[in-house]
Amino acid sequence: MPKCVSIEKRFAECVINVLKKHGLLDVKHKITKQDNEVLIPIREVDEEALKAIFSKCNGQASFTIKECSPPKRKLTKVEDLPSFDIVGEVVIIRENALISRNINEVVEKIRLAHPKIRAIWVKRETTSAFRVPTLELLWGEELRDVITKEYGIKLKARLGHVYFNPRLAEEHYRVSKLVKDGEVVVDMFCGIGGFSIHIAARSLSLVIANDLNPVAYQLLLENIELNRGKIKGTIIPLNMDSVELSSVLRQESVDRIIADHPTESLSFVHEYNRLLKPHGVLNLYVLAKGEHEARAKVTAALSGWVVMGCREVLEHSPGTGIYRCDLIKPKNV
Repeated sequence: MPKCVSIEKRFAECVINVLKKHGLLDVKHKITKQDNEVLIPIREVDEEALKAIFSKCNGQASFTIKECSPPKRKLTKVEDLPSFDIVGEVVIIRENALISRNINEVVEKIRLAHPKIRAIWVKRETTSAFRVPTLELLWGEELRDVITKEYGIKLKARLGHVYFNPRLAEEHYRVSKLVKDGEVVVDMFCGIGGFSIHIAARSLSLVIANDLNPVAYQLLLENIELNRGKIKGTIIPLNMDSVELSSVLRQESVDRIIADHPTESLSFVHEYNRLLKPHGVLNLYVLAKGEHEARAKVTAALSGWVVMGCREVLEHSPGTGIYRCDLIKPKNV
């Protein structure tokens, strides 16, 4: 069931504008009134995050979050659309979504449903060592630089030059809530900084954000500047091979490692053992056909580590998902 912010009518305009600015307004449902209250449909977000952004409305806007049943907005209905992602004014569609489809019809249907888009790209196989997909322009301008919003965080990406998945927004936010003030975090394969910036925006932590791709590193620097006013922790950006991190970081000096490289994450066990403190946390991403297989893979690779749980984050391909397994490093490794 959708959730709404219930707020006094006099604060509604300000709150609506703030929610829009941070990308938290649920645009699929209508805003409604109930006596002197306004019910504003929102995307998933916790109460503390709302308090922080609503402080911009004179600091007086008291609110509650409640389940609601707002009417849906009337949208242009286009039948038989394949799945795709929208990032800013760009549509990204996966190659397998076009199987047995007429390309021209797909383009026209997407343009009809989303008339403001400026480009439609199809995502081909990812073969680069930097996890960069091959993109083919189906229609529109060759627009590659895009800016997306994730819970108020702005991220600039360069399509076809860096690893970027807009479907990870919820995961970036979810993991950031696990990090406590004072933690030292290594984001080993940080890309353009999704996890790192979310974490530093939510906690007084020290985040070492590393990526081997020089383009991703430059965008990481830009994204840190884009979000400078929201960041309360410290981010140290690095552009190096993850196997070399132990040459610049002290042994067992890290509280948490984020290893978001599902196809290769189990190749860096030596680095996890060397960098993490005893009882440190490893948020490890792997490909698996189910939770049981994910748990079996990490248990075999990280003998003696405590697996707190594995959960599916995204579908990777039919029958295979990307799983995050949270592990604790034992004292005697």
